[in-house]
Amino acid sequence: MRYAIVYSALVAGASAHGLVTSVEGANGVSMPGLSVADGTPRDCSTNSCGSQADTSIIRDRDMSSGRGSALGRTQGNGPVDAGLAISSFMGMGATAPKNNGAASSVGVEDDLSGLRRGAAQRRQEHKRQVGRLMNGLMGLVGGGAGNTGVLGVSGAGGARNSYAMETKVSDMSGMGKQEGLPTANDQGQINMIYRQINQDGAGPLTATIDPTSGGTDPSAFITARMAKDVPGLGIQGLSLATNTDYPIAVQMPEGMTCEGKVGGAENVCIVRVRNGAITGPFGGSGAFTQTPAARKRAIAYRLKKRFEISREEDAKAEAKADLAEMEEEERDE
Repeated sequence: MRYAIVYSALVAGASAHGLVTSVEGANGVSMPGLSVADGTPRDCSTNSCGSQADTSIIRDRDMSSGRGSALGRTQGNGPVDAGLAISSFMGMGATAPKNNGAASSVGVEDDLSGLRRGAAQRRQEHKRQVGRLMNGLMGLVGGGAGNTGVLGVSGAGGARNSYAMETKVSDMSGMGKQEGLPTANDQGQINMIYRQINQDGAGPLTATIDPTSGGTDPSAFITARMAKDVPGLGIQGLSLATNTDYPIAVQMPEGMTCEGKVGGAENVCIVRVRNGAITGPFGGSGAFTQTPAARKRAIAYRLKKRFEISREEDAKAEAKADLAEMEEEERDE
């Protein structure tokens, strides 16, 4: 009964989203999520204030119709363009879109040029906050993330984090030229920060990874495992948390290698996560690559599987030949 009351309250008040704000590489590289847009307010949680303009609405029917890309669409800037976001991060001259507000919101048009002076300080503060969040030192709400019961409803496992507006895209523009893309760790796990704006931006999330098309082909995405998830009620993507950051992690499938070429980067994988919200699904995406050790491990796994399949086929062929020989001997008798 209590769950029904809470669920009804959440559904009645649900009007917001969640997104991947950054990919946090094992190599120490931080990169904005692919839908993140500078100028988006991060100190409010309603659609009218423009805070939802860069969160991805990821619907299969939008991908089929062309209304959204394989990474979905945002209210502020339409179909999510992985190539544009990666090109900006890699310093290839592209300018990522800023927040123009949602179609049904007031929106924000901010001149961010004056903020460039503090970009280095904000990058350092971001790294400190991510480190504390990953290590559970940031005043987390409750226990570990990924709960679906009472703790899921409360949004346990995250850290509330409000600031005036988003600046990560310009702050990190060109950083990839020297540092490269974020990497998954040697075991193939990629870490990200997921921001829940309001109730229906919660988890649990599902994950897929595109190892080949650079986020352009919906059919290229392969199911992956959520190694660390966002809490939420059941499968509906609802909780009480607002403006809360969560560390999440996705495990690459065994044998997967990053082969995409997009935005001036090579050997790119695109990870996409989304929840089960009725009004969504909502989620986000990010770009990453592999460490040499992880790539070597994946190739070795594929070779092993091929060898096992080959041995199985050889064994079947031998058994078939033996059976044929036995039948022939029986006929001769």
